[in-house]
Formats: sequence, C-alpha cells, structure tokens
Amino acid sequence: MIPSSENSSCLGLEAGSVVELGTRSHKRGYSLIEVAAAISIMAILVGIALPMWNTSALSVFLARRTVLVTLRLARANAITKSLHYQVSFPDAGHIALSGMRKDPAGSGAWVLDPAKVQTTALPAPAQVSAASLSSRVEFNSHGLVASAAAMTQISLSNSSGTTRSLQVWPSGQINEM
Repeated sequence: MIPSSENSSCLGLEAGSVVELGTRSHKRGYSLIEVAAAISIMAILVGIALPMWNTSALSVFLARRTVLVTLRLARANAITKSLHYQVSFPDAGHIALSGMRKDPAGSGAWVLDPAKVQTTALPAPAQVSAASLSSRVEFNSHGLVASAAAMTQISLSNSSGTTRSLQVWPSGQINEM
C-alpha cells in the first residue's frame, strides 16, 4: 500500500516514497578493521608474555605425562594381548616400553623380547631421578604389577628444582602426584 500524501506528511515521508516494512537499518557483525585491531592487541600481549614462560617447568609436566601414558599403554597391552609388558628407564632421559615372552615356552618365566622394545626420549631438560632409574614396572596379563609387594614411585625433575612424581601400585593403578 502506497501512503497517500495526506498520511505521508504526518509520518514524515515525502510524497511518492515507498516504505519497506521488516528491514533493519543497523548492521550486525564486526568490520575488518575491528577484527584486525583485536588480533593485533592479542599478538602484542602474547609477545610480551612469551619470554616469561617457564619452559623447564613445562618439560617436567610433559615428561610426567609421557611416563604416565607409557605406563598405561603397557598395562593396556598386557591385558588385551595376554602378555607381560615392562616399563624401564635405560638412562635419565629415556623411557623404554618392552614386550615380553615366555622362555622357554610353558616354563612360566618371562623375558624381554628384543623385537618388541620401544624407547622414547623425555622432553629436555627433564630427567628421571637417580632413585627411579632402577625402577622396572612389569604388568602381567591381568593388569597387575608382577612381583611387586609395595608401591613404586617414579620421580622426574629438572635443573631448576621442579619435581613431579608418579605412583604405581601393585594393583596396576597409576597416580600422579
């Protein structure tokens, strides 16, 4: 309906103009300039904060997660494959996951299978503590720690003194400390 000249004067419209209903005059969203400004402010803040980031503490956290994942993988493999798996530390900067086999077959004695050894480097500068280097955790086919009567503690540290530990219980549970 086109407004008449009598009604258009009280609506503030000129004669002959068409009024569209349902349109909005304001826009939604952000302009390219607003997005670029927000990104540049975030980049400046990251640039200021990045040099202050403590990477050595992060390396101990990542090393503990690596050991935790390796222990849980060994336990899961032992249960699902009905074999024994062992986790050990060949040196302060590495962790080894080893599959085991019965030798001789049917004897009940488990020995390391050299074809099933996977060694992983821990993130530097994190290292396994000297007391934990002798730790060997062997999981049997039920997910229990074989020949362990007490909890095994594995400690990781770095040169700045940050230390994190894991506990492996005879039941196979692994706790972060």
